[in-house]
Amino acid sequence: MILIIGAADTGRAPMATVLLRRLLHRRDITWIVASAGVVGHDEDPAEVEARDAMAILNLDISQHQARSLSDEMVDTARVLLAIDSGIARVLKGRYPQATIISLGALAGRQRDIPDPFRMQVGAWVSYAREIESLLNAGLDRLIGMVGGTEAPPAEAPSIPSPASSPPPQEPPEAELRRAAIERCQRLLALAAELPGVVDWPGARRQIEADLPTMSTPLSPQDLARPYAAIVQAMLGLTPQSPSSGQVASLRAALDTLRTTITTDALSAISVGLAAYPTL
Repeated sequence: MILIIGAADTGRAPMATVLLRRLLHRRDITWIVASAGVVGHDEDPAEVEARDAMAILNLDISQHQARSLSDEMVDTARVLLAIDSGIARVLKGRYPQATIISLGALAGRQRDIPDPFRMQVGAWVSYAREIESLLNAGLDRLIGMVGGTEAPPAEAPSIPSPASSPPPQEPPEAELRRAAIERCQRLLALAAELPGVVDWPGARRQIEADLPTMSTPLSPQDLARPYAAIVQAMLGLTPQSPSSGQVASLRAALDTLRTTITTDALSAISVGLAAYPTL
């Protein structure tokens, strides 16, 4: 089985799955291709725009349900194909024994397809076509990896300058946390730029769904979980479209989550919560 791994398993990963199935079918190859997410939103459908984009390309993902990656899935997969290099690094940290490659590396290109979350369907179609192009370029390599005749290409090592020491390794949790923050920041930016146009209840639900990932502690001293609980309370005070001041407050709160949360940061957001409804 080939397992395509995304973040939430509701956008790029299910699209890549059906695109790869079609490419394999054209070669009369009947391997199982499935998808999962490192923070899969279990049983959620594919994003509406992803479904529409696939329909434009004569493919159907209307029955797709997201699922979280499990050890059992990894054990049954011949190749874990990460949708981008960030996901690949997370997978290599969790499953060093598995055969893992990113989509860009498979095609021999330094390219990650951006997450088009909340973009218009035209962007989804464009990225889907690029995914298909990368899959097509790397298809022979993928067939060799599944068949055991080809090993994944080695990552090109970065060579630090003599005057500097290599940067410390970032834990996989930090990468996932940062990716979730970026998704939510894009939503909040759209809410600020297009008030009354963005589906705020849907955007708020997405931010709430990403909060557990954004609050994963990076160290025993990290107070991210109680901090995220206050962000949750802020969202609960915003059932309708937020004001510009509330959007700015939410964006500042998420930016703070990029680093370890200290007692000072927790105190500051606690004080800010009292003023939030009047912003």
